[in-house]
Amino acid sequence: MLVIACVVFPPIYLAYNPTHFTPLVDTLFSIFLFILAFWIGTTKDSAVAAQRANDRWLPQAESVVFRLMTLRANVLRFAILSKQNCSEAECELPELKDDNMRAVRIKMKTDCESSSQRLQDIGCQLEDAIEDWRRFIIANCAGDECQRIFEALQQRQQRLYSENIAGPEVDRMTGND
Repeated sequence: MLVIACVVFPPIYLAYNPTHFTPLVDTLFSIFLFILAFWIGTTKDSAVAAQRANDRWLPQAESVVFRLMTLRANVLRFAILSKQNCSEAECELPELKDDNMRAVRIKMKTDCESSSQRLQDIGCQLEDAIEDWRRFIIANCAGDECQRIFEALQQRQQRLYSENIAGPEVDRMTGND
């Protein structure tokens, strides 16, 4: 508003009082217009530069989230398979039921549970990384681009979840009770 008043008022005033238009007024008016043009140009240039940077980083951020989602799904699948294989190994090796093999049975069960738990922990860390990248995308996308990216992420999440469905064990490990 102030800028408009400073640009509109002086020419109108000088049109009615041409004797006040001196070289000093002309110089001051030229300096003001230069500063105004410079300020508008740098502001617009900063916005364009920020959008250009976002245009370059958002596709990579989207790709990183896709990769992290896939990695997380693979880790959780491996945790589930690891736990299932340990249970099946005990069934397929009847000699483990003997009391002489109790220490081996306990060691095997402990190792299986701890490796499955470590894989679940890695899955949780990957989920945190996915959320960090989602926040980055939210902070840097605009308009329809946000909608497209989040629809693609949701579709990928649903596809990976449907590929990993193996019963209640998946729901318990992924937190989708």
